[in-house]
Amino acid sequence: MNKPFKTLLATTSLIGAALLSACGGGDDAPVTPADRTVNISFAAVNGSTPVACGTALTGMGSTGVGAALQDLRFYITNVKLINDKGEAVAVKLAANSWQLTQGTETVTLIDLENATGACSTPNNTTATNAVITGTVPAGNYVGMKATMGVPDTLNHSAIAGGVPPLDISPMAWSWQSGRKFAKIEINPVGAIAKPDGSSITTFNFHLGSTGCTAKTDASGAVVKDAAGNTVYNCTNPNAMDFSLAAFNADTQKVVLDIGKLFSTTNVTQENGGSPGCMSGATDPECPTMFSQLQVSFGPGSTGLPINGGAAQQIFKAAAK
Repeated sequence: MNKPFKTLLATTSLIGAALLSACGGGDDAPVTPADRTVNISFAAVNGSTPVACGTALTGMGSTGVGAALQDLRFYITNVKLINDKGEAVAVKLAANSWQLTQGTETVTLIDLENATGACSTPNNTTATNAVITGTVPAGNYVGMKATMGVPDTLNHSAIAGGVPPLDISPMAWSWQSGRKFAKIEINPVGAIAKPDGSSITTFNFHLGSTGCTAKTDASGAVVKDAAGNTVYNCTNPNAMDFSLAAFNADTQKVVLDIGKLFSTTNVTQENGGSPGCMSGATDPECPTMFSQLQVSFGPGSTGLPINGGAAQQIFKAAAK
């Protein structure tokens, strides 16, 4: 074979290999489009009216009373966007003090109180967070799903000296260990009547796991995880699943309708147990509120979402 023909053959082979590689052939992985950044914004409303500290609430509860917001914080875990193929794609969280990724679990604290008005309590802060920031693979996304709660593997980790945003002491769930998944508090006009004739100022809605006991091994010793935290078993997880079939993070935000949350509960009357609803299985104020969450509630219940939270109406999509 003469030298010019060898040179031509080698050149042709190189061109062919380059074309094959460009078309995704060969042993190299195909080039994929870059991930896209997503910012999922959150807000609170009372029906269609924006909710904020220092702004009067109207028509609250089953008696339609006026009220003031005292606190509004909740954890959102394992948020996913739904693409146009119907696939749920996990949002990879950006690293910041409001968000945590540990293994396959993610959690973000949404903090909509700013320590003004009735929110100016010692437990509140001026710092706020109203967005989940992260990335997803390039694609067309048409919906979202998430859970209001904290993953069980993270819920009972250390709070004091813990990892942000799980180190927020006002979100500590002291009577069951773990965290409050949601801390939503209002002060109805005219206070709240108790059965003994006295009154209280604040109606609390605190969501969290209940029936929690420390796990023990065969010898009776308390089981610890790799980080040295006590492992708990909870009979009622009480985390709320929700989904938005139509949602565009570029043009829409997720709103929590606290008016709807309290709509079937008389927030001017305390009938026993903890003040307001603190997720206790026998708390008389909780059944109507858990119905709004679409979470199984009460003695003998599972504390699991009902039909994946399909009938919930407190989380909605709204224009930015």
